[in-house]
Amino acid sequence: MTGMIVALLLAASGLILISPRPVLQGQARRTPAGGAAGPRPPSAAGRGRGGTPGAGRRPPADLHEVPLFVHQLAGLLRAGRPSQVLWADMERVYADAPTAFARAALPMISTARRAAELGLSVPDALRQAAGAAPDPGVRGQPQARLTRLWIDLSGCLIVAERSGAPLAGILTQYAAQLDADLDGLSARETALAGPRATVVLLAWLPVVGLVLGFALGVNPLEILLGSSLGRIALAAGILLMIVSRFWSRRLVSRAGGGAP
Repeated sequence: MTGMIVALLLAASGLILISPRPVLQGQARRTPAGGAAGPRPPSAAGRGRGGTPGAGRRPPADLHEVPLFVHQLAGLLRAGRPSQVLWADMERVYADAPTAFARAALPMISTARRAAELGLSVPDALRQAAGAAPDPGVRGQPQARLTRLWIDLSGCLIVAERSGAPLAGILTQYAAQLDADLDGLSARETALAGPRATVVLLAWLPVVGLVLGFALGVNPLEILLGSSLGRIALAAGILLMIVSRFWSRRLVSRAGGGAP
């Protein structure tokens, strides 16, 4: 019976320690600083067999598609596409794209296209649509960044209209800023990987102590459960372990800017 308990404890601790941490989607993707001359379809990563999205759940939104989208807009403008057909071109590109970013961006692109065709203010249309109900398939940090994207894009359009500055240059600078923000986010996640692993390791040190006690020929459970003093020590240890676990996770989360 004791050997079975030890084996179960070792298996549980091993699974916890080797479980992978989630990483930022698309960390390896880089966008050229100069942008492309024309749009290219977003990545089809996350598709299931046969080129269709996997059933049951949506793939997470790739934050690196946000600066890519801005680079595409700037590339189309530098290629000579007029602003009246700019959004129509982007709508055709993202109409059949399988990614979560494309699904969330397509309604906004359609809104901007309709406003441009009717001669209305595209920045005002983007701002109004950004305050509408968000896409239920995109939540958390990706949703906040998408909302910020449309508000910032409307600001870029307003600056270009009032100052006469080339919109392509403004969008290129904005895309470079988005790339720098994502690089900083990736670097922060990498720097926090060590503290997160340390939190998990420290949380499971009591289990390792029990295993070592059995290995040395001592029955720690008998000592902890065989007397009132041992039970008090066990309850206090469990309470402190739970408190330390939540406190350590809170510290790491605050160091990461509130990211889980």
